[in-house]
Amino acid sequence: MFQTGQKVVCINDEFAPWVYDLYRALPKKDHTYTIRSVAIGRSNPKFQVNDDAEIKMTDADFDVLVLLEELINPEDPHSSVRQELGFRGERFAPMLSEDVEEEAEAWVDPPQRRERELVDV
Repeated sequence: MFQTGQKVVCINDEFAPWVYDLYRALPKKDHTYTIRSVAIGRSNPKFQVNDDAEIKMTDADFDVLVLLEELINPEDPHSSVRQELGFRGERFAPMLSEDVEEEAEAWVDPPQRRERELVDV
């Protein structure tokens, strides 16, 4: 899906309210980031408050998580493994290289062709 060093763009920056309590830095839609690491992690956690008013995670999905060069967050407080809080990979789309973007733009609307069409008419 992604690899270290790859440029990506955030396509989804809508987070559940609890995320703002755990994370220090969140990605913003349409901003570009660099993949620092890709790993398997948890997403969509379910929480429960016990009799001592402690919040415990009771369930979660497994997902591909990414860490970003530009954003550093604390470790996951609900994990027994020391792991920085990451973001679901589906929140990002790969950036096209500049060469591919330029080629795509030229294909859609080549400036020389448009000029020739105007002159030939």
